[in-house]
Amino acid sequence: MKKIIVGLIIVVCIGIIAWLRLNPPLEKGTLGSNSESTSVVIELGNKGLRDIQVTEVFVNYGEIPSEVKMQINHPDKGFIVVDDFSSSEAAAFNFFNLMDAKIKKGTIIGEIYEKQDKKQVEEDDRIYGLTILNEQPIYKVEVHYRYLGMPYKIEVSMK
Repeated sequence: MKKIIVGLIIVVCIGIIAWLRLNPPLEKGTLGSNSESTSVVIELGNKGLRDIQVTEVFVNYGEIPSEVKMQINHPDKGFIVVDDFSSSEAAAFNFFNLMDAKIKKGTIIGEIYEKQDKKQVEEDDRIYGLTILNEQPIYKVEVHYRYLGMPYKIEVSMK
């Protein structure tokens, strides 16, 4: 009897891990960039049950970008594409270091757009924009993150 219970627990755990790996929680939305593609913003959402921590970002072919921050703003405010995080334009938006910004659970991009369309956005609703600055044009972004203790990555083509 104990072997059957242990076997069932193992099967259930493997099933949960497989489901999580096949259904990653991080989703990407709108992409924005400056004309030189040296500054990009990638809208991110979390369809998971827990917060997501972005841990690393690489551009093009594994290069470390010049600067990376997370914009966290109210949906009605939106995002800004900047060339300098200390510019006067950037001062009106909320930029955070990656390790200081978790993508909250339930920030599903499509649902936020629906709320905006119906004018039902709440004061505490937030959108997340990964903002990357680089000296060379950015063609591809690789985002590494952790969810429920497991590492994940997504690749985003900027074309």
